[in-house]
Amino acid sequence: MKKIIIVLIGAITLWQCSSQEKQDLPNEGEITIAADESLQPIVDAEIMAYNAHYPKAKLNVIYMPEQRAMSLMINDSVNIAIVTREATAGEQSVYTSNNIPYLPAKMALDGVAIISNLESSIKKLSIADLKAMFEGKQNTDIKLVFDNSSSSNLNYMMGKLGISDIKKANIFAADGNKDVIEYIKKNKNAIGVIGGNWISDIDDSKSQNFINSVHVVGISDVKTPNDYYTPTTASLKARKYPFERRVILHTKKGYGLTSAFIRFCCAYVGQLVVEKSGLLPYYVYEREIIIEKKPIGSVQ
Repeated sequence: MKKIIIVLIGAITLWQCSSQEKQDLPNEGEITIAADESLQPIVDAEIMAYNAHYPKAKLNVIYMPEQRAMSLMINDSVNIAIVTREATAGEQSVYTSNNIPYLPAKMALDGVAIISNLESSIKKLSIADLKAMFEGKQNTDIKLVFDNSSSSNLNYMMGKLGISDIKKANIFAADGNKDVIEYIKKNKNAIGVIGGNWISDIDDSKSQNFINSVHVVGISDVKTPNDYYTPTTASLKARKYPFERRVILHTKKGYGLTSAFIRFCCAYVGQLVVEKSGLLPYYVYEREIIIEKKPIGSVQ
């Protein structure tokens, strides 16, 4: 009987080891990613590109508010969290207590876009105008539409504008960034706040349908009050768009498919995906172009 038990324990141990080894491979296995819903287009694009190179890798992604995504990652419920902020002091303390180095992987520079109805008179806004609207001091009839009540876009705007209390603001919570766009399409007396990557890919038909159905509001900074910018690749590259933010990947696991996907997003191909999506790559890789001067029709 003891021999049977020993054999069973050995078999289970071998199965667990082989299972773990399979998960550790960068080109196959299965992981779960929790991502901020405002980043869905760029995250979907990176996953599609990774699967084109490694079709056996299964990358499950769930979209949610970034606070929830970080909480799941910290509690080991998901492998990766993709959000727009670095870990808080409390979250970093979990890394420290577990002797895990905190190494956030910055992937891209995105912009928080302000959109209005095509027939709306709101085409340009200053940061001062937006702050007054958030404080309920200006354009109180205009709704400020966000993707959800725990929105990273809302948190970002409050931090950027230096606002702690939004009780006087005319705020409406939609059901995701796509729903914000649909709401703005139908309502003149509203402006929406969405992740810029929802409307940045000029080669993507869905992105173009969105951008053609709303107006992207130009924003002026305090330093340049007469210059208005939208979150284009050019304005992000020039660092002129006031509402820029980073796309950051977090994990507590430094091996296998998890680390391979993170490296992919921050390496050459992943950064090309960022650039193609209309965002600003966080890392710049030189492109080598080789021109061979040969007569046409020459034999190799």
